[in-house]
Amino acid sequence: MSTLHQLAIGLSVSEKTLHAWNKSFKLTPTLNVEGHLVYTPSEKDLLLQIHHLIKERGFTIAGAKKELKKGPLDEKKKETIQKWREIQQFLVQLKDSID
Repeated sequence: MSTLHQLAIGLSVSEKTLHAWNKSFKLTPTLNVEGHLVYTPSEKDLLLQIHHLIKERGFTIAGAKKELKKGPLDEKKKETIQKWREIQQFLVQLKDSID
């Protein structure tokens, strides 16, 4: 499970943006024992798709909702997005280790 904070860093968006997406896309992350919002793997996948549509492809929230109603992104796109996220996360960790 991933926390709201971890996803915000991984997606390079603010926590407020994720809160807005939670509301707009009716996501319901749960609280862990430390009181942090956590997402299930399926919610995390949905957030990756939302991020891809809004931040990378330029969709509005309404447009992203329509696109998601058409069905999930095909597997190849999901794999590409996931690989890109892993590379981005590695680069952030590398930068942090240098600082």
